Amino acid sequence: MAASRKIRVGLIGLNAPYAGAPTGTNWAAQAHLPYLRTSSKYEIVALQNSSAERAAKAIQAYGFDPQKVKAYGTPEDIANDPNVDLVVSSIRVDRHGGSLIPSIKANKDVYVEWPIEANYNKAKEVTDLVKKHNVRSVVGLQGGYAPVATKVRSIIDNGDIGQVESSTFIGKSRGGGIVSQHVDYFVDRKVGGNLFTIGFGHAMEFVMK
Repeated sequence: MAASRKIRVGLIGLNAPYAGAPTGTNWAAQAHLPYLRTSSKYEIVALQNSSAERAAKAIQAYGFDPQKVKAYGTPEDIANDPNVDLVVSSIRVDRHGGSLIPSIKANKDVYVEWPIEANYNKAKEVTDLVKKHNVRSVVGLQGGYAPVATKVRSIIDNGDIGQVESSTFIGKSRGGGIVSQHVDYFVDRKVGGNLFTIGFGHAMEFVMK
């Protein structure tokens, strides 16, 4: 039996390593790239950054074959690529919707990091569009699938420690009285991405899964 074709991924937000002061977290490079490069199920076929030139620099920096991985500068470009099956958005929260709406309208499946958007209304616009176009979507809340979480869930479900009546969750987020310059948008409420919305959201998914 022939092997299944890999899912072809267009990745939004993979920047080349910073030469100067970083901007943002480059989460795409830290979290998504290592898995996607070695996966037997997915292959990266396109990168989209703030310009096609920046995308081309990332292709070169990470050793991709420019004949196999396309460089795009707008969400519309990656949405119009017929060779892209799944579009992954790993950029600043308030830019999630704008980066994915063209692909949703093009009936492509999408993956978006948590939070979906800067506020409820903008997030609902994205989710309503996903339902309208009947595309598959994934929100990057994955803590509940971590080995430690699945193990604890198994212990509780099996009754190995009796009936749990209450629990206490203690968490610590990085940071302090000073916000690093590369994530100074964390203090801009309009952006919607900060230590509370990101960190607390992931923590609650972990606990409530």
